[in-house]
Amino acid sequence: MPVRIRLRLLGLLLPLLAVGVPAYALDDGEAPGKSLGTGLVLLYYVVIPVGVFLVIAFFSTLPSMLRRPRYRPGRPWQHDPLWFNGPDDADRAVAAARPGASAKGGASAEW
Repeated sequence: MPVRIRLRLLGLLLPLLAVGVPAYALDDGEAPGKSLGTGLVLLYYVVIPVGVFLVIAFFSTLPSMLRRPRYRPGRPWQHDPLWFNGPDDADRAVAAARPGASAKGGASAEW
């Protein structure tokens, strides 16, 4: 086998061997660590997840808490009128409008 092919195979196999080396470690009896107390278990598995949930719930409801009151149907409108995408001077445009100019159209297709 030529040297180039051997080097390429070695280059391909070395990373695979490096990944598999920990699997060949000897088990020396594995000394267990100190166990967690009941308080720490409750803290880690109950208190912290509930706290994270409450923080996320608070931040998700915060925009609606900061919003001012909305208009509800049946109540009187308490704000100034607003014309979206209209002319710059709305009062002059309403005064200059001709009532007969928009009498045609609609479903009859008379444009």
